Amino acid sequence: MKLPSLLLLSASLLFTVDSCMPGYEAERDRLREHLGIEWIPHGLDHTGLLDGKNIRHDFDLNCNFTHPEECRWKNAGESEGMDSRDFHLFEKQDYTEWPALQVHPGPSKIDVGDRMILVGDRTREEQHALIYSASIPCQVAPGNLTFTYWAYNNARIEVVLLETVKPKDGKGKAYRKFLHENPYVDCGTVPMNTNCHAEIPARETPFHIGFRAYDISNTQGSFIIIDDILYSAPLCRVSIDLAKNFESKPMVTSAHGELIHKSSDLMCVHFDLSCRWRSGGKLNPMWRRSVVGLSDDFVMQVTGTKIAPKGAYAVLYIEQDTPAPYDILRSDSIECQAATGNTFTYRFWATKDVILEACTLSVDSDSLIECHRASSGVSPAPLQVTFSKTTKRFYIAIRVVSLNSNVDNAIVIDDLSYQATLCHEAVSALDLGPNFITTPILSVLLGRHVGSAKELWCDFSKRASDCSWGHAPSEIEDGDGEIPVDWAIGNGPLDNEKFYSLTGQTLMPNQEFAVARFEQAGSALLLSEVVLCVSKSATLSFHLWTTGVATLRICLVEENSSSLLDCQPVAEGPVRVELPRVERPFKIALRADSEGRGMAIIDHLQVNGDICGVPKQYSAKSFNPGALIRPDANVCRLLSCSFNRGHPCLYDNSQLENSAQFEVTNGVLVATLNSTRPIAILESTPFQLNTVSRLHFVYSVFGDVALFVCNDSAGKELENCFRVEGTGGDDYVELLPSDTKVYLLGRLIKAKSEGTVQIKRLTLTDPEDEQVC
Repeated sequence: MKLPSLLLLSASLLFTVDSCMPGYEAERDRLREHLGIEWIPHGLDHTGLLDGKNIRHDFDLNCNFTHPEECRWKNAGESEGMDSRDFHLFEKQDYTEWPALQVHPGPSKIDVGDRMILVGDRTREEQHALIYSASIPCQVAPGNLTFTYWAYNNARIEVVLLETVKPKDGKGKAYRKFLHENPYVDCGTVPMNTNCHAEIPARETPFHIGFRAYDISNTQGSFIIIDDILYSAPLCRVSIDLAKNFESKPMVTSAHGELIHKSSDLMCVHFDLSCRWRSGGKLNPMWRRSVVGLSDDFVMQVTGTKIAPKGAYAVLYIEQDTPAPYDILRSDSIECQAATGNTFTYRFWATKDVILEACTLSVDSDSLIECHRASSGVSPAPLQVTFSKTTKRFYIAIRVVSLNSNVDNAIVIDDLSYQATLCHEAVSALDLGPNFITTPILSVLLGRHVGSAKELWCDFSKRASDCSWGHAPSEIEDGDGEIPVDWAIGNGPLDNEKFYSLTGQTLMPNQEFAVARFEQAGSALLLSEVVLCVSKSATLSFHLWTTGVATLRICLVEENSSSLLDCQPVAEGPVRVELPRVERPFKIALRADSEGRGMAIIDHLQVNGDICGVPKQYSAKSFNPGALIRPDANVCRLLSCSFNRGHPCLYDNSQLENSAQFEVTNGVLVATLNSTRPIAILESTPFQLNTVSRLHFVYSVFGDVALFVCNDSAGKELENCFRVEGTGGDDYVELLPSDTKVYLLGRLIKAKSEGTVQIKRLTLTDPEDEQVC
């Protein structure tokens, strides 16, 4: 190759590049022919250098110009006034070798497809060009810069250091200036077919590395070509090495801001669609999900242990100089939590100086309600937080309060859980809602024989007064010495949410039902009347619900025995048990047990099959002690009243604050209820019965009102009440010899409503509804 031709080609090309003027296509063709390189227009217009952003690793400055958009280098801007020419991008097109004596010290053989940058000119006036790196935050020890360059016709190159200067008053634009020290460029003893390197001194403040081409002042053309830049140095600020081949992905969960149904909905260990936590979504960077195991070095550094999260976790990586505020990790919304206590638990791993808080924020305004700071000494053990000031419409968030913005920061969160009783859930194993009440069972065991299987059917209506089931006599041994508890009748509209949270069943008992209620460890026995025998086959069926730690067993008891036999545990739900073939009289026992708080509830009790008939005159169903002993006529006169004389006989209004008064109007006892007087109580005079009786009453209710009848047994005033169903008619309540008073109570169902209760007649009869007085 002739040197003058190369010179002319280069000069022509250089002029074309810098001036962007047409008419030099022929010169580029000759350059491609002799050097095998081609200009790439606008090749350095967009590089990977971002003003004001430091590099994070030394290798961030490595560049072979294959992908210039990734290179952290750029030409000095025209407005900076630091050079007169720009470098431009070229690509090797063929296998043409370069003349080693004229174009050196780089290698003469260049691979096809290799890219490099070139600057040159053919003017007499000295030209120079500057390309500099992204900002290096600081360098703790000497580093090494290796590069390849080619110079032609006395053009020269030097490695320079620069710094960015920001105006002290904060006004104006930042600019770069040269530092006084220029690293020495060493290309070896024989500067041919070789690369060069320069030692970069340590610096405590941010700086840039630059390549400055100069002495470009030959009218026949001169140039500098640069390629294969490699930088190796210990930087004081580098990214955190969370793991080998660490990667994270956007967190995709099922959280959309909707209300949770139970506290366990906020348990999150996989951070996938089963999780109801999400990134706050308003700030960058955002919380992300990763499954890559954290490195032992990172875990040891932040916790002093090797305990790392297992499986997936949430990670927030905050690069240095990222301004606050930072993204939050937030839960779905919580409508209301009960004042029975709550616990929010999570585990975290965080770099030094990161301060985290677990907070509750208002759903309506995103304002803070309360926060609890995380102690770094706890990590990686689970951290427990109780929100004592938070009750309604809130969500939980983990937020970064502060960090050291001079370095990168990483926060990892795992094993989120929330335990609380929500306001619609039961606060204990005994909580079925504010309207749930229990009253004593009215049935009395007579020790008589049942005449058919159907006589053992019981739906517990009328407080089980017509049932052949009752409390166990004291002589029946339960075998465990536990505290005995009486079965009772449950009533009142049950809270659906609370009932489901306790039992896990959507089917609920109808109206009245049998319930064994345990405040502490104990047992309760519900016995049938005597079954003479099972001749072929028979089944016992009912529906069972349990709460807390209560359980139920079905047992048999011989007629003249005091011990439970053949006990069989049963599970919640529909129960159907085959009764064994028994040839001698026995009783069926339903035994509820509990080691603490809990309830056993049964309803729809039935016995079907072949049981032996009764050869006697009376069966248990038809025999009633009330037929033998008539109620006291004096008590009848105390409790019966027709209200025809304009007064309520011996009944009186209970003196209760804000209660309405019963008054006789046209022979009817009337009480009008409203929001200021939501309750009215009619109280009988004290009495003492000698046997079981019935108090009949004719009633009507209008509006949003419910009528309750209450027995006052053994002086327990207003404890035992049951709701009268319907809006009017003739009904009755069974009175026991232990009852000393009876109450009729009208109450508004809703707070802001009104209604009326009317009582038209009260009559005491015996259990067969025969008049007594």
